[in-house]
Amino acid sequence: MFVDASDARLVAEQHIWAATNDTIHNSSDGQAFNAINGPSFTWKEIWPAIGSKFGAFLPANGMFSSDFMVSKAMADKGGVWKEIVVKQGLVVTEMEDLANWSFLDVVFRCPVKMLGTRDKADQLGFPTTYETLDSILYWIDAMRNEKLIP
Repeated sequence: MFVDASDARLVAEQHIWAATNDTIHNSSDGQAFNAINGPSFTWKEIWPAIGSKFGAFLPANGMFSSDFMVSKAMADKGGVWKEIVVKQGLVVTEMEDLANWSFLDVVFRCPVKMLGTRDKADQLGFPTTYETLDSILYWIDAMRNEKLIP
């Protein structure tokens, strides 16, 4: 299933752009814009790169199981996370503060296409786009730099 993503940096930049663009700011029609990175993607396309970032091998084919639920797999891993935090010298956090497993089950299993368009913002001159994989890898590095994840 193809989906869209929105990098927090893009969302912030688009808000600033819209608030400071005289044509949009002075408009009385209450314009709204989708804040979408750019091209849509499938999780299947980017999981191998995410796995590689963490030093895990993920096969390109056959890596999804229709009965696998992230929330169930992670339900009893809080103690393991605490061990990782200590061993890696990470900021003390609860695993649930970093990931919402039930939300990920919905995102990874969404039964409908979740595609928006950024055409309106593009046509009005908003220039910023992000490749979703680059965004994810950027935020992994940012979380590592903040010692939130190993």
